[in-house]
Amino acid sequence: MSLNSEEIVQAIDQRLFVKSGRHLKDVEKIVLRGAWEAKTYEQIADTCQYSITYIKQAAAPRLWKLLSDILEENISKTNFRVVIESKWQNLSLETLSQPQSSQNSSIYSTTRQQSLLRLGQQININNLEHVGVNPRQDWNQAPEINVFYGRTVELDRLKQWLTQDNCRLIAITGMGGIGKTALAVRCAQQVQDKFDCLIWRNLNQTPTLKQLIKDLMGFLAPENYRDLQDLDEQISSLIVHLRHKKCLIILDTATAILQSGSLAGSYREEYQDYGKLLVRLGQELHQSCLILISREKPKEIALMEGETSPVRSLSLKGLGEAAKKILQAKQLSDEGKWSNLIAIYRGNPLALNIVASTIKEIFGGKVASFLRQETIIFGELNDILDEQFESISVTEQEILYWLAIESEPVSFSGLRSNLLAPITPASLIEAIESLLRRSLIERNAVAEEILFSLQQPVVTQYVLNRIRDRVTQEIQEVSKSQNINKINLLRTIALVKAQERETVSHHLLLKPIINQLCIIFKDENLIEQQLSKILSFLEGKTSLAVGYAKYNLEHLLLELQSQQLSFRIPN
Repeated sequence: MSLNSEEIVQAIDQRLFVKSGRHLKDVEKIVLRGAWEAKTYEQIADTCQYSITYIKQAAAPRLWKLLSDILEENISKTNFRVVIESKWQNLSLETLSQPQSSQNSSIYSTTRQQSLLRLGQQININNLEHVGVNPRQDWNQAPEINVFYGRTVELDRLKQWLTQDNCRLIAITGMGGIGKTALAVRCAQQVQDKFDCLIWRNLNQTPTLKQLIKDLMGFLAPENYRDLQDLDEQISSLIVHLRHKKCLIILDTATAILQSGSLAGSYREEYQDYGKLLVRLGQELHQSCLILISREKPKEIALMEGETSPVRSLSLKGLGEAAKKILQAKQLSDEGKWSNLIAIYRGNPLALNIVASTIKEIFGGKVASFLRQETIIFGELNDILDEQFESISVTEQEILYWLAIESEPVSFSGLRSNLLAPITPASLIEAIESLLRRSLIERNAVAEEILFSLQQPVVTQYVLNRIRDRVTQEIQEVSKSQNINKINLLRTIALVKAQERETVSHHLLLKPIINQLCIIFKDENLIEQQLSKILSFLEGKTSLAVGYAKYNLEHLLLELQSQQLSFRIPN
């Protein structure tokens, strides 16, 4: 059977969408292609920006479980190809049964009857006569929004930009789960009468720009559409239509076309042309508007936006007090502790929904009982942060590590002095700006100085957990391989700040790392031997090669000795 990996990815993506309403993530597509081509996880990691640890321990196991569920058969990397080949006839027929670009004027549309049915389910609008049968509106890919809390100020601002300020280009940005799409749906529902045409598209299917424009024109002006080969002519043709009619175009999940492992707003190689579209839509005169929904702000919008510009961006923060309605809907108790819970998760609707469900199921709805566990990252929350962390650049990751270790706001010069490898001020500025655009850090002015810190406790705890796990893994790998090159994070960051071993850093990292090593080696003496052996490997190495590793290992040995002493002291 001669099948290529792209056919496989397309078929599985379609089955996943039918079963769960979502498409494959970028990292999942990468793992599927690699597995089909019989590559090892190490070889797969070499072809992308994702780390081998993330692919092997997080992304791949979740993917195989997901495929096992939707294909109703136990699937692993080992048997993936065999299972797919045995099921290919059914998978391929299912894919062919869905409308393709050659079968329909819209490369994403289903039949009109399916669209009308989905409108009632997804947009939750009762007056289908007003919206559902309107031939100039296509809500086909808008997600279901059953409830909507707060966001009055943000909603009013968006409506003003669309109906009074006549903005041509708007970006809605913020962390995953913050409610960007929900806000866009609610706003579009309320302003739809002000536009001649409305169309919602999800970029999670990663269409090229030419495919997207062909799709938009096929819906907006099928009678005037010409299949132009030149991209600039295609964009010009779209803008001509946007001048003649007032259209609202919403592009959701724009993060799918952005490059992982790069600074915020950088496109994947095959989607660079999207930047050209944004520039032209922002600069050229027309009466329509494109709303882009993304975790990070494209650089073109950052350069063009302004208070009086037709290009604007709205960065969403947490819900604040309105988030209490989420906890109320879950029927949680201990209302006096709700504000504590909201503060921990900074009012992120998705995070609070996930946590509230866990509190309801595990702790009988008692918020106080959950808070006593001092565990705020688990399950799906960890998966969401894994995906976002793996998408940022190495320099950005290192900055987040240091901000978590510092546990208090840090100045620009302080950050630069902490970083192991020399970095120019320009490069550090770019990385910090990228993290700000991703809503992962925040900036505050104190006296005459600008200080940076992690934006929320959840991110801080996630980063600390990641440091603990990676350092523990590196120690384990060096113990097995006797290869000092396995040390990376251990040499890149300092686990404790100078003179602070017995304070914050001790509880944040040293003790958790030793505790995890005890679980792995099950013998304190063996841990001491391994740490001492790694220290001996560092002798004679250059200061850059050693980095913070010697300093960290010495402090870990001190912590181990401290714990050994406490084990011997009777209560």
